[in-house]
Amino acid sequence: MTTYSHEMTFDDSEIIMLSSALNLFIKHCDEQLKDGAVAPYWANRTAAEQVRRRLFSNPTQTSGYSLGDGVE
Repeated sequence: MTTYSHEMTFDDSEIIMLSSALNLFIKHCDEQLKDGAVAPYWANRTAAEQVRRRLFSNPTQTSGYSLGDGVE
């Protein structure tokens, strides 16, 4: 399998939307799998789970403030 690396930046609302979309897609795949379909739903579900897991794996804050930075 070929692997590519993509660097993308998302704001909070985009991450929330992506997470929701992935959850909906995973649910759709689960429904199709339950009905007996296999391809491409098993592979798509696996890929969506991997992407969803990586969405929150190593965030770096690039703007704004954090609750721990002394801003009151």
